[in-house]
Amino acid sequence: MHPDEVRVASGAAGLSTVAEQLLATLGAYGVERIFLNPGTDTAPLQEAVLRLGQAGVAVPSVVLCPHETVAMAAAHGYWKVTRRPQCVMVHVDVGTQNLGAMLHDAFRDRAGVLVIAGRAPYSIDPDVAGSRDGPIHWQQDVPDQAGIVRSYVKWAVELSRPDIVERTIGRGLQIAASAPAGPTYISVARDVLMEPPAGPGTAASGPFRPAAPAALSPEALAEVATLLAGAARPLVVTSASGRDPAAVEELRKFVELTGATAVGASGTSQAVCLPWSHPSWARGGAAAADLVARADLLLVVECDVPWIPSRVQPAADARIVHLDPDPVHADMPLWSFTADLVLQADSAVALRQLHDELARRAATDALLAERFRARSSWPSAAGAASAEAAGATARDRGGDAAPTATDVVLALNELLREDDLVVEEAITNTGPVHELLERSLPGTFFMPGGPGLGWALGGAIGVKLARPAARVVAIVGDGTFLFAAPTAALLAASEAGAPFVAVVLNNAGYNAAAQPVLRLFPDGSSAHAGQVVGTRFARPVEFATLGQACHAHGETVRKQSELAGALARAFAAESDGRSAVVDVLLA
Repeated sequence: MHPDEVRVASGAAGLSTVAEQLLATLGAYGVERIFLNPGTDTAPLQEAVLRLGQAGVAVPSVVLCPHETVAMAAAHGYWKVTRRPQCVMVHVDVGTQNLGAMLHDAFRDRAGVLVIAGRAPYSIDPDVAGSRDGPIHWQQDVPDQAGIVRSYVKWAVELSRPDIVERTIGRGLQIAASAPAGPTYISVARDVLMEPPAGPGTAASGPFRPAAPAALSPEALAEVATLLAGAARPLVVTSASGRDPAAVEELRKFVELTGATAVGASGTSQAVCLPWSHPSWARGGAAAADLVARADLLLVVECDVPWIPSRVQPAADARIVHLDPDPVHADMPLWSFTADLVLQADSAVALRQLHDELARRAATDALLAERFRARSSWPSAAGAASAEAAGATARDRGGDAAPTATDVVLALNELLREDDLVVEEAITNTGPVHELLERSLPGTFFMPGGPGLGWALGGAIGVKLARPAARVVAIVGDGTFLFAAPTAALLAASEAGAPFVAVVLNNAGYNAAAQPVLRLFPDGSSAHAGQVVGTRFARPVEFATLGQACHAHGETVRKQSELAGALARAFAAESDGRSAVVDVLLA
């Protein structure tokens, strides 16, 4: 982006309102999508989109989202594919509140998203354009609207004057995209949006650019390289380094040079951090725990929770190195994972530095080169079940048996192409997905990255819009399907021309909420009764019918033998431009 491009596109010339200047500035900064849930305060922006489009001014395209959950998740999904922040527009304080758990996910997943929310108009003068004209303009006037989101955004500000439009939008996008990336929040009143834009000369001297990726200092590089060179059983523990596809290639080169093993934290990975079939990638929770306990050096790369201390601990004499754009996690008050060396750097850059430094040392040190070869991805005593063994078990049960989550994953493996995009929010069935699903290419597997449930359907819309030619599959539980505002999500997908396949692993209730009760009270009343209060539906929703009501193909699977055909028909519907819901009633 050239500095003049932002000023020319968003300067006051030819623009009649602050709303128009705001939209033109978003377009000049390269924002492609506005995920909109409209209200009374967005009227100036809705009008400006049409007027500027008719005038030939580049502005983002609008994606209508019937619920804010869908809007935020979709913008998050778009970021995952493109690494470019998009805009979410919501209605004042209530729209901000409806962002809820999806904003939490974006914050924890370090997803750059710019949220613009209206706020109650200032003026009560009927001669002032956009002034208060209904009871809600008093009811929505709260003392601290930004306080709703302050714990879940990197930066929050009010756009209160016409002469700060370009600076405010530029800063919001710059902060959102700079590592560690994350959501930013701007509020703006309707009467401000309807004011004339500021005149020439108020623009910033140039565009606000995201910070360049950080590298390791020479001293830190030498220290961690020496630790890695001397280790006998080095282990890379990661969860989210694959958010950046560049880091996947750097990790591959690093483990192939050094003989280190890599594992997803707690047996899972939010992205393809290393091709899942790679011999150095250990799959499954049991393998992860075993490796963490046996390693003599743990290199923790972009991982909020590298292990669960109540379940497994590193060896007492193991050395631990944390590498992360934010390795101290100050936004988690009781984060408790200490390390011998704490490194703040971009993962792709730092892994490249480590590879090159260790390759240089091995080139002149034959003993080190032999040590690297001898490691040969030191094996784990506890490995994940193979797809072949799982398939044999499925065949033994017979085609009339109710399907299991493993059956679903194996059936998907038969249909998925290497470049298909998988969005996963299976919760209690995450294990079979991570142990058996075949994913090799960077940027082909996505999780919410945070604790908020209901992300996957909206996330699938954003992923599809970011890569329209790709097939997108969302693997969800019945609980996460319900949390995702499914009617709003499927309607938004239909309106936006962003079809995806939703595969529902349906265990007829909130199994994730039942498990803690049984774990904490193994001999309690719930365990003896075989039921946990508040976790089962006596009359579950017919998800396939719900999908059909929202212009999607819908099908229910009750037998293992029905699974392959139902999934094939769902993919065919997606190819024809319709979403599909496959409701799999699990054993």
